[in-house]
Amino acid sequence: MNIYLRKILNHDITHQISITREILHDFFEVEQDHATIKMEGKISRYEGRVSFLLATDPRFGGDIGQLIREEGGIQENDILLFLKNKNDYIVEIVRPSDERYRTFISMMNIERHLVINIDDSSSPNHSTPNQSLKPATNTLVYGVPGSGKSHYVNKKFLGIDDTKNRFDNSDEYDRAKEEEHFERVVFHPDYSYSDFVGQILPHTDENGIVSYKFTPGPFTRILKKAYDDPNNSYVLVIKELNRGNAPSIFGDVFQLLDRVSDSRNGIVGESEYSITNENIAREVFGNEHKDRKIKIPYNLSIVATMNTSDQNVFTLDTAFQRRWNMRMIECSFNDAPSEQRTTKIFDTSVTWEKFCNVINKEITANNTVMSSSEDKRIGPFFVLAKDINLKASCVSEDEYNELLTRHDNENATDEELKKLEETMSYKEVYSRFAHKVLKYLWDDAFKFNRDYIFRDAKNNNLEK
Repeated sequence: MNIYLRKILNHDITHQISITREILHDFFEVEQDHATIKMEGKISRYEGRVSFLLATDPRFGGDIGQLIREEGGIQENDILLFLKNKNDYIVEIVRPSDERYRTFISMMNIERHLVINIDDSSSPNHSTPNQSLKPATNTLVYGVPGSGKSHYVNKKFLGIDDTKNRFDNSDEYDRAKEEEHFERVVFHPDYSYSDFVGQILPHTDENGIVSYKFTPGPFTRILKKAYDDPNNSYVLVIKELNRGNAPSIFGDVFQLLDRVSDSRNGIVGESEYSITNENIAREVFGNEHKDRKIKIPYNLSIVATMNTSDQNVFTLDTAFQRRWNMRMIECSFNDAPSEQRTTKIFDTSVTWEKFCNVINKEITANNTVMSSSEDKRIGPFFVLAKDINLKASCVSEDEYNELLTRHDNENATDEELKKLEETMSYKEVYSRFAHKVLKYLWDDAFKFNRDYIFRDAKNNNLEK
């Protein structure tokens, strides 16, 4: 639904009511030199046809005078309200005594003209905003590796408590709900606008006829779902936002990230500005509405995660970042489950929490060698408790080598083969801590100063 507000001045009462050429083109959709459109009074229901004379100047012809008289006439400071339907317009006079008047005046500020675009049930694929829904936002969640960014997004925005899944390998997600209301995507250096929004690809029908059709990407798919179902919230989750060229991937969608924050300026949570994209419009609204403007609706949030320690990735410029609500996930065990805090590393007396806290102090103290060292800290979920809480191996290294020899010579007993299988399985799990934590410390956190933390001269390479 489109509304045009026009404030009346004294000059308008004694002369014809002039309007701007932009309003004629964008609201009344009049582009010819001479055109007439159908109008109806809100109260009187008087119908008439109003002429436009673009050859002289863009203004209403005298026909609107009769319509306004039927509505009760106008006075200075009144507001003319034009409501646009499919093929005609309804005219209403909003006087200072009307309870809506103050709102309209505050929206218009010092301007005499204002066009308001409101999607409602008369428009395709959309209806009146659901007041019970929390307005959508753009949120960028960032922090060090393992700080719990994905867990925060799942719990805060998707309504998924993945705690049980993270620690005992269960699978209690509501997958049907996720597929219906969420869309996930991971950015990477080769990811493009076509991957994100959609692209024209060849399709072959059952008769072997090849045609080229627009294939929607994750942004367009979730956009359509949100428009089709305005009574529910939808979320687009972007993982590793800064590992792709985000401004390039968003392209013209970048403009849609500005959201309405005040109800006087539109629907809170909806895009403040719109774009024209025929491919998206066809997919979301149907072919008959391919010219409709595109906005992110009030029920579609975009949530992105970013790892602050990533190197050799794309930077996010200020213009892009300012359109997001920034949320840093602290590198802290305060919200971690007890098993993640108190689990001891293998057969030592050192808990994972203690190990992290001490190592992180060493990382931040290493500032003289490593810039931005605080981004290299280890988060509480960098490795999970189930990967470090292991019993001691059932055999010694010498026994293990002997079992391997007997296996290779094909003279091992069934009991020895079983013990060998258990030992090999244990070693695979046992190595997760080294492959995750020690490798990170060796190759990344202390890459330029390994002697600072790896102080044993015998351990001069990662394998040792």
